[in-house]
Amino acid sequence: MEEDKTFQSIKISENNNNNNNDNENNYDYDFDSINKIEEKFENVSKELEGQSIKFREIDGGLNNNRDIELGERRHENEEDFKLRQYFEDSQRQKMLINHKPKKMGVSIKNLTVVGQGADNSVIVDNSTPFKALGKLLNPFNYFNKDKNKINTFNILNEINAFIEDGKMLLVLGRPGAGCSTLLRVISNQRESYISVNGDITYGNIPANDWSKYRGETIYTGEEDIHHPTLTVRETLDFTLKLKTPGSRLPEESKRNFRTKIYELLVSMFGLVNQGDTMVGNEYVRGLSGGERKRMTITEAMVSGSSITCWDCSTRGLDAASAFDYAKSLRIMSDTLDKTTIASFYQASDSIYNLFDKVLVLDKGRCIYFGPISLAKQYFLNLGFDCEPRKSIPDFLTGITNPQERIIKSGFEGRVPETSADLEEEWKKSELFQTMKQAQLEYEKQVEQQQPSIDFKEQVLNEKSRTTSKNSEYSSSFFAQTIALTQRQLSLTWGDKFTLTSRFLTILVLSFIFGGIYFQQPLTTDGLFTRGGAMFSSIIFNCILTQGELHHSFVGRRILQKHKSYALYRPSAYFVSQILIDLPFIFVQVFLHSFIVYFMYGLDYRADKFFIFCFTLIGVSLSSASLFRGFANFTPSLFTAQNLMNFVFIFEVNYFGYSQTPDKMHSWFKWTYYINPLAYAFKSLMVNEFKGLEFSCFESAIPFDPINNTTYSDFNHRICPIPGSVEGSLFVKGEDYLSNALQINNGHRSLDVVTIYLFWLFYIALNIFAVEYFDWTSGGYTHKVYKRGKAPKLNDVEEEKNQNQIVKKATDNMKDTLKMRGGLFSWKSISYTVPIAGTNKLLLDDVMGWIKPGQMTALMGSSGAGKTTLLDVLAKRKTMGTVSGESLLNGKPLEIDFERITGYVEQMDVHNPGLTVREALRFSAKLRQEPWVPLNEKYQYVEHVLEMMEMKHLGDALIGTLETGVGISVEERKRLTIGLELVAKPHILYLDEPTSGLDSQSSYNIIRFIRKLADAGMPLVCTIHQPSSVLFEHFDRILLLARGGKTVYFGDIGEKSKTLTSYFERYGVRPCTDDENPAEYILEATGAGISGKTNVDWPTVWKESSEYQDVLNELDRLRTKQELDKYIIESESEQHSGQLQAPPREFANGFLTQFIEVYKRLNIIYYRDVYYTMGSFAQSAISGLVIGFTFYDLQNSSSDQQQRIFMSWEAMILGVLLIYLVLPMFFIQKEYFKRDTASKYYSWHAFSLAMIAVEIPYVVLSSTLFFITTYWTSGIDSTASSNFYYWLMHTMFSVYIVSFAQALGAACVNIAISIAALPLVLFYIFLLCGVQVPPPTMSSFYQDWLYHLNPAKYFLEGLITTVLKPINVLCTDVDLIKFTAPTGLNCSTYSAPFLESATGYVVSTNTTTNECGYCIYSKGEDYYETNLGWDYNHRWRNFGIIVAYWASSILAVLFFVYLTQKPRR
Repeated sequence: MEEDKTFQSIKISENNNNNNNDNENNYDYDFDSINKIEEKFENVSKELEGQSIKFREIDGGLNNNRDIELGERRHENEEDFKLRQYFEDSQRQKMLINHKPKKMGVSIKNLTVVGQGADNSVIVDNSTPFKALGKLLNPFNYFNKDKNKINTFNILNEINAFIEDGKMLLVLGRPGAGCSTLLRVISNQRESYISVNGDITYGNIPANDWSKYRGETIYTGEEDIHHPTLTVRETLDFTLKLKTPGSRLPEESKRNFRTKIYELLVSMFGLVNQGDTMVGNEYVRGLSGGERKRMTITEAMVSGSSITCWDCSTRGLDAASAFDYAKSLRIMSDTLDKTTIASFYQASDSIYNLFDKVLVLDKGRCIYFGPISLAKQYFLNLGFDCEPRKSIPDFLTGITNPQERIIKSGFEGRVPETSADLEEEWKKSELFQTMKQAQLEYEKQVEQQQPSIDFKEQVLNEKSRTTSKNSEYSSSFFAQTIALTQRQLSLTWGDKFTLTSRFLTILVLSFIFGGIYFQQPLTTDGLFTRGGAMFSSIIFNCILTQGELHHSFVGRRILQKHKSYALYRPSAYFVSQILIDLPFIFVQVFLHSFIVYFMYGLDYRADKFFIFCFTLIGVSLSSASLFRGFANFTPSLFTAQNLMNFVFIFEVNYFGYSQTPDKMHSWFKWTYYINPLAYAFKSLMVNEFKGLEFSCFESAIPFDPINNTTYSDFNHRICPIPGSVEGSLFVKGEDYLSNALQINNGHRSLDVVTIYLFWLFYIALNIFAVEYFDWTSGGYTHKVYKRGKAPKLNDVEEEKNQNQIVKKATDNMKDTLKMRGGLFSWKSISYTVPIAGTNKLLLDDVMGWIKPGQMTALMGSSGAGKTTLLDVLAKRKTMGTVSGESLLNGKPLEIDFERITGYVEQMDVHNPGLTVREALRFSAKLRQEPWVPLNEKYQYVEHVLEMMEMKHLGDALIGTLETGVGISVEERKRLTIGLELVAKPHILYLDEPTSGLDSQSSYNIIRFIRKLADAGMPLVCTIHQPSSVLFEHFDRILLLARGGKTVYFGDIGEKSKTLTSYFERYGVRPCTDDENPAEYILEATGAGISGKTNVDWPTVWKESSEYQDVLNELDRLRTKQELDKYIIESESEQHSGQLQAPPREFANGFLTQFIEVYKRLNIIYYRDVYYTMGSFAQSAISGLVIGFTFYDLQNSSSDQQQRIFMSWEAMILGVLLIYLVLPMFFIQKEYFKRDTASKYYSWHAFSLAMIAVEIPYVVLSSTLFFITTYWTSGIDSTASSNFYYWLMHTMFSVYIVSFAQALGAACVNIAISIAALPLVLFYIFLLCGVQVPPPTMSSFYQDWLYHLNPAKYFLEGLITTVLKPINVLCTDVDLIKFTAPTGLNCSTYSAPFLESATGYVVSTNTTTNECGYCIYSKGEDYYETNLGWDYNHRWRNFGIIVAYWASSILAVLFFVYLTQKPRR
């Protein structure tokens, strides 16, 4: 078919044609060598046809019962045949355009990977900086080398292996065996390790040279990392754009090519109907877990590497889908010469037999490497035995676990026990020597064939013409930028709520600005307010871009993954952000400018208006890049935020407005010249003031408000403004700028250009940061422990001790399990959700029950609605419509249902600031009954730790995968299960509890759950890939088909006969004794990506006798006789007093909840050094900056203005705490939503604990600011003034923090809160009485908004306290000089004036009539006349701030209550 000839390779990057050209496809064939090409084509065709025949052998069912343990592969179905034919045809087509094969195998020799020992990995907390400082200052440490030595351990130890091109290597091992490390090192990700010793060659290219071919070896981890708000189509189309070949079939455009490849990929992985569905994540609704995993696999395949390392990539897939995925890997390896190295947990025999070789690891040591067909027999020969129906991968992995492996009779004491013993036995074996010789022969063959020649040529051919030959990337930088810009536009435009919030904020604030500075007069009264208007517009556009700092932390892991795939340069990603900035910032600035420019009453000239806009655009662009730089240069959001706040204080201080250049001290004045906002202020001021004159008819001094004729001689009057001339009642704008603000009027153009130069400089810094800094640790996780609690890693003795602990816990398991169960039933459960104006049915008439003592398996293909059903049954759904009936012990569900049920969710969401033991104890304390002694709760926690094989991890920090500090993915899953188990729930729901676990861990979990069931707990468990051994633990099964329809609900029966006989009755082939019944039923019902069935199983179920039996049983379970069996049996062990207790939503009272949540938050805060110590450092350093900016203020009139601005900037620092508090609140709020769904604690306990935990940190931060600011600035230092200043500033800071939490509680996400924040900030800044004095405000603002502003009361208390004791004595510079008429002296001439004016007049020269006017005589003149404030209101103002704090606490409580339930 013509379509079949279009797919040239999944590596979607060919030849050296320019991949930016959609229409030109110039193929220059060498017609002189056409015969050679045809001969080459025929040879390849025969080779591929031979492979196709070999793998399509179908013996008519005669050989279906072959022993699969011999390594023979199953036959392929029709879909597999089509896929193989597709790839084969594509290979033939590529030969015609001179395609070179990229046949690159991998050879590993003596590979040893060294990591940092756990005893060096201590949890960082607030004491760490002080300990580090003490260590640095201790001179003895420099001579004690042993003390500074870092302990190490071998993650991998002398690994030898190889895999030829086109072959598949399976890596098996338990968690911690080193499987992920091996795959990472093979994919050349070595940065996370102390050292990597040994040799790895790719074909005949050594590892050092292979680094330039980054995209040819990729590592795909088990985590699904995607932009959650992009759709499947957008995500894959983006990757395809960067991997589309320049050479395609004639007349085939790029768009058509991408469409065909997209359709092939989504068909391969069953995502056809999900194209327009958001990918989603643990917080955003989207694809199901299995669908998201297939999305990850599809994206990795698009990247088209020659060597692909898959790390547990079937996590979350059902058995059928996992097998389909493995088959596609096999076909691609066979037809496209891809080398595949993969690790699997719980791999079936079907998957195992698709591979060529297997490598088994135990604690970093190789204990087997060789053909898959010989592995089982090798270990049987050592004396180990295999249980019936146990899969080979489970058997091989189980060899590494003393609790799982079985020793043959007669071999006791003779089999190897530890990993070191197993390694030694392997190295002594004959097979080891055979594989060593095979590796040598392979390396010789590679040296002879020199595959690197064709490989390098093809890599060059695949690059576009505009891409450098030395580049690691296929696409040009320009093509990368275009694709990234389109993706970034989708992300930005897709978040319309945030965009709307942002532009609504701009609109509202612009009108507020215009109203505050409305139509400023061309008088001297408009001089200062014009400066305030310019200042406000500049700061407004600067603050609007502060959200970019938070956005820069989103998607870091995605960037790291795509960089490892060689999709694009990180710098291209940054440039795309800049390109997206441009249109939005243009709209933002012009919207603001159109409103404020004309409302301000600025000079109505077109050139001045556009310069105004162009300057503000430069401010926005440079500020956005600066804030992104803080994020790109720092590892933590809180570090970046503290740095941003610190720099912002500098920018405001050295702006040229509140602190003029002549007042700046030399030690900080240099910051004025590197401040882009200062250049913006200068350019806007020159732009506005140039050519204007300002009159002072009413304000010229001296004046007499009673008699206008007293000072009728204008020659002896002067405008009280710098730059004025006696005798003239007009001041030129240029004179004012040069005299008052020291602004050069001829530098307007230079100042504007400088802003854009700063922007380019910030861009360069960001490009450097994103290219050379990777703060994600490459996805590698590194554990940290409490000091002195770290275990020994890969130590033989420690290994034996751990084995004994687990064995003992396993043996004593039943003695410690005492459960209270109940009978839970559901009938006619349906669930619909609104999608695109219609209601989509996700569950359709599902019914069933779970009884005490029974384990029910919930199975079905990915997307069948298993998780949705658990959400509905566990009452976790907050969206959509649920119909039907759920009963517990025959009664409707009570308020305590969520508390007494445990729900192990699919996503592992944990608070990273706790250790494993602390998290488990917190769950036990708050969810077990309050009458259970604390000691008993803690003992149960230890028992669960031992059973979950996490005893050695009890004091390890949970951490995050984002930072790479914390426990691994697999360990998080075990912790998720443990958190529910320690609560001793009455009913347990488990959503894929074994997903991502190895076979032994899965077995332990299921066995533990079986023990819970035997102890009386009813439970239901979704399970994707159960082995035969695991499946036998279940009593009943609920099988769902796509659309949430029931296929079967009933008993499984002995050896699954009851279950399989149901399907055999309707024409399905019989299930053999050695077949996995779980895989059998999925195959029978058409599960999997390409699964098919001719039977409408949901309809068959509704018509079956089993369905009628279920209906009858549900009716019977409502009868008192039947209920009494279960209720009496389950509750007989309980105390009679406890039975009579009414249902409670939470196990403990409010006080207990509050104390426990507060204690937990204290631990989290204490360990978040970036947040707490960062805020301390910010307060201390900012205090020093402000203190030394206003250093040693004197008593002149201008110094009073400086005191006022110092207090105003102290307020700014307090307000900037909002930016620091908001992210922390949102982080903790997400964890609270998970906790409250399980009824750990109430919304008011969380709210009040969050408020309380901040208080000591805020008090200390405020104290540091006070100490570093108050005395350096020269403020009055009486005891009462000191105390009031500290108390008022501290109380205001506490209020601001609570206000920030209220804002965070009210907003859906942090992006919306950041977008709304400028509205709050500028209300506080502008209407506090300092920027715009109350008399100059319009009545709308002055009458109520001004009096509602808490900053007004804060500043009134501070400023009146600061200015009250000052007696003003003007310096010569601050005096306003004029002359008295001839015959009059200064005092006589100015006497009528001073009767109504503040200040005093002095004679500057006793022999002449030259006078000097000081506008204030005492500090209170300023605040009484200009602001209308009163010193006697200080304590009233303090009380008002306390009242504001109380109101913010109520707001936090109210909004947390409204938003406590997550959207799901």
